[in-house]
Amino acid sequence: MKKLKNVWLFLSFILMVAGMASCSTDDPTGVDVSRDDIIGTWQVTANDYENVVEGEGSGNYVGQVLAVKRDGTATFLGRQYTWKLDGDTLTLSGVSDMSVKVIILKCEGGIIEAAYTCYFVSEDYMDSGHFTFKRV
Repeated sequence: MKKLKNVWLFLSFILMVAGMASCSTDDPTGVDVSRDDIIGTWQVTANDYENVVEGEGSGNYVGQVLAVKRDGTATFLGRQYTWKLDGDTLTLSGVSDMSVKVIILKCEGGIIEAAYTCYFVSEDYMDSGHFTFKRV
């Protein structure tokens, strides 16, 4: 009987651990993309972000162009970045006061949907949101 009790205790523990591991996180799940998938010129068709400043709002980047080049550079909003792709994560760097991590959520038919987190070092401030781009 004691062995049966230990088995049930062990099974209960395993179920509890499995249940905790299956809980969702706030981190978005992306899709792996290749360099060729993202290299090109992209136009923002929709955006939103978490920390909206009064007088600004969702959609204020619509129409802006992102150029991702084969040489590992990218330009957006007049700033030049270097980029690195690792599966579903695009990391932009090169601007001294900020770093940008982009998770590619969807990439098909010339449309990219992405979640981003931008950290402004000098202000110790983080912003996040979503962009949708269309290849132009």
